[in-house]
Amino acid sequence: MIVGTCLRTAAIQRAALAATALIALASAASAQDKPAAAPGPIVKTLLQATATADGKAFAYPEGTPLVTARLVELPPGGEIIRHRHAVSPFIYILEGELTIASDSMPTQVYKAGDSYIEQAAWHSGRNLGDKPMRLLSVYPSAEGVALSERPQ
Repeated sequence: MIVGTCLRTAAIQRAALAATALIALASAASAQDKPAAAPGPIVKTLLQATATADGKAFAYPEGTPLVTARLVELPPGGEIIRHRHAVSPFIYILEGELTIASDSMPTQVYKAGDSYIEQAAWHSGRNLGDKPMRLLSVYPSAEGVALSERPQ
């Protein structure tokens, strides 16, 4: 009798183990049938500013709004000639480094991941590094307003 009871107990334990395994498999299959929730966005604020890099307040021009976005690439040793802007653009350095010389502030070096509102004063840029520099510039301006001006 003891042997029969042990056999039944072992059979019940094997059946319970098999049932647990089946429930786990069914749960896994059920989870696979349901699409996973899409991950939410990762948001990183690049810049919030009320003034240009040299501390001057900026204002948008009147007229029909026009936003212009540009990708600029500057090879090693390359230069962006002296210029200024009627409306200062937002700048985001994508790759490399950009050295800005300006009439209104000390020389600044901006690196990949840096962002700023460009100054309205006369300035120029150079890539003094050994890799190309790439930046995104966004001009929140108006129709008919030049994006930049060069000295006469």
